[in-house]
Amino acid sequence: MLFQKSLLRLAVRREAGFRRCYYLTILWHRYTEAQAMSTTRILVVLNGNMPGEGLVRSVAHGAQVLVGADAGAVLLRQAGLRVDFVVGDFDSVPEDLLNSLPAESVVHDPGQDDTDLEKALRFAVSRWHHPDIVVLGTTGDRLDHVLGNICGAVRYADRASIRFVEDHSVTYFAYCKLSFAAPIGATVSLLPLGEVHGVRTEGLRWALNMETLSIGTRGVSNEVVSSPVVVEWHDGHLVVIRLLQSGELFEW
Repeated sequence: MLFQKSLLRLAVRREAGFRRCYYLTILWHRYTEAQAMSTTRILVVLNGNMPGEGLVRSVAHGAQVLVGADAGAVLLRQAGLRVDFVVGDFDSVPEDLLNSLPAESVVHDPGQDDTDLEKALRFAVSRWHHPDIVVLGTTGDRLDHVLGNICGAVRYADRASIRFVEDHSVTYFAYCKLSFAAPIGATVSLLPLGEVHGVRTEGLRWALNMETLSIGTRGVSNEVVSSPVVVEWHDGHLVVIRLLQSGELFEW
């Protein structure tokens, strides 16, 4: 009888332990879901070439905060969108636009060692924890500005999820791991800035498995065979570009 009671007590303790594990698992899932939902979605607009109206609207629709990087605030207004913040040295922002905003929305950053994008990114990561940032207007007539924007985004990729959205592509900047949905057949390119070690991919036709990518063209024009696409790497800076299909809009 004593032996049977001991077994019963053990079974009860085990059952209680299983229940605790179950409820802890549920709480953890709820916490991670809440964390994902709490990520702040920020739209940053630069003074470059803007995508078509439909694409701009699809990005702005899901954004919680709209930031004009210097004259990017003018483009926000021209697109009929609100300006939550304007960041920069204001050398190309009309006085009447600045005066129309609350004082707390005007973030003066007079430094000349950083681009407008870097100032906007620095503002975003200092105010929100690891925000989800989409940048419009990253391209234009000057290649040095385009490359400077890429370098600026790489610099902040460990503190935010950053994407450049243009008419025909989405460019991803991340820190050692990236996952995104993509239509089957979409073109994806992996462009290393220097050596990138331990590259592994899922969902691409020409898969990589713990390989090293160096500056060159090996990672250009891969193809999506399953979604989501996953790209992981151990160290280095990797820029991932996905071409948008005809008529495709942006989804956060």
